[in-house]
Amino acid sequence: MDKSKLRTIFEYEFRRGTNAAQTVRNTNNVFGEDATNERTVERWYARLRSGDFSLEDHPHGRPKLKVNNDELRELVESDPSQTSAVLSQHFNVSPVTIDLNLRQIGKVKKLEKWVPHELSALQKRHRVDVCLSLLNRSRNEPFLHRIVTCDEKWILYNNRKRKKVILSPGEVPKTIPKPEPHQRKIMVTV
Repeated sequence: MDKSKLRTIFEYEFRRGTNAAQTVRNTNNVFGEDATNERTVERWYARLRSGDFSLEDHPHGRPKLKVNNDELRELVESDPSQTSAVLSQHFNVSPVTIDLNLRQIGKVKKLEKWVPHELSALQKRHRVDVCLSLLNRSRNEPFLHRIVTCDEKWILYNNRKRKKVILSPGEVPKTIPKPEPHQRKIMVTV
């Protein structure tokens, strides 16, 4: 049945003084069980009680966005290590809303990559030279089979977590050095 006809019936029943439940029963008895439901009639009765007798739909539309995606993109690209909580405070929305908007602009969260140490180009070159000299020495005068070794290893038991950064799907997260050893460690000697 056409919605405008149902609304006319709702107005008629309202003016007769019938309550919403009785209006639903009367309408569904005549036009079929699925013609209307009580919640719809209650909504129209509230509108009619307020004095609005227009039977036309008010424009519904989508709610206005609280997060400007262009501004969000600028913030994320200026500092990808920001968390959803920090961004949500900036825009005064929930972190879930930020996550949804990040997905809309094509950003994903990835963990930073840890590397053992951050070495300069000179330090890297020096390490390669030392390794090559040891290999050459072993070829010229084999000595590795005669060495008895002792090894010590610091084992950290307070593991720090890596942070997530917000990037585009194809982007690779930047590498950061692992945190320096700190007080919570044990030395193992072999």
